[in-house]
Amino acid sequence: MTERQGPWICHGRVSLCATPGLTAYRDEVTLPHGERGTYDWVQVPDQVRVAALVDGALLVVEQYHYLAGPMWQLPGGSVDPVDRGSRTAAQRELAEETGYRDGRWRDRGSLHALPGLTPARVHLWSTIDPTPFCAAPEPAEADLVIRHISLDEAVFAVRDGRLRCAASAVLVMMLALERSL
Repeated sequence: MTERQGPWICHGRVSLCATPGLTAYRDEVTLPHGERGTYDWVQVPDQVRVAALVDGALLVVEQYHYLAGPMWQLPGGSVDPVDRGSRTAAQRELAEETGYRDGRWRDRGSLHALPGLTPARVHLWSTIDPTPFCAAPEPAEADLVIRHISLDEAVFAVRDGRLRCAASAVLVMMLALERSL
């Protein structure tokens, strides 16, 4: 196997570890400056984040994350293999975490949150005026708290470090920028 990726050349790949949630790889590569070496990376599912506006308030979830501690972020999670795309995943995650469904959906693009570690993307979505139903969080989300906050408070939460999820921060700032135009 020899595969060119821009100025990089991949000569081979070995799986270092595989679990249901991720696979870690080590590639034998020629780096852009011509030297041979290795490059370790991780394959994980794509993610989604949803900016849901309910009566003008943004839904934010507060949760303790095992690796990062307590934080605010927008509802979201993994794109599962059974999902028919990122919109289906976004709708599922919003309903599970907050109980809200439907609304007027808009694709906000995607970003690579950790491009040196994984090719996984975070797909950004927004919905306006979703309908309340019953939330059904996963067992690991038992500590999840749903907040209804103004967009101004969300921007302040990005600035003061309460809202530390990078994809959530980007989506909040996109909405704030749109509002100011």
